[in-house]
Amino acid sequence: MFSFDKVQLTLDRTNWKWGKRNINILMLAIVYRGIAIPIVWTLLNKRGNSDTKERIALIQRFISIFGKDRIVNVFADREFIGEKWFTWLIENDINFCIRVKKTSL
Repeated sequence: MFSFDKVQLTLDRTNWKWGKRNINILMLAIVYRGIAIPIVWTLLNKRGNSDTKERIALIQRFISIFGKDRIVNVFADREFIGEKWFTWLIENDINFCIRVKKTSL
């Protein structure tokens, strides 16, 4: 059904309100035929954006389960920027495509 020898990943975060409780989920998904299939995720014990440590931990969890050699690239939106984050991806030879604001260049 699925062929996941090599995968493109997408990193995303969503925040839901359940009554008075905020549910903030950082997830890594496999891109398959135009849809994203969540594969690993973590609940953030805070509101707002993730930080570099949380992103790295999520990717490392994927790598520990599936191996780094399966990753073709990681897509992410402009929320997922930062010098330390980009440096970690480069140092770990992980290709990435991350949208940035024009003012960030």
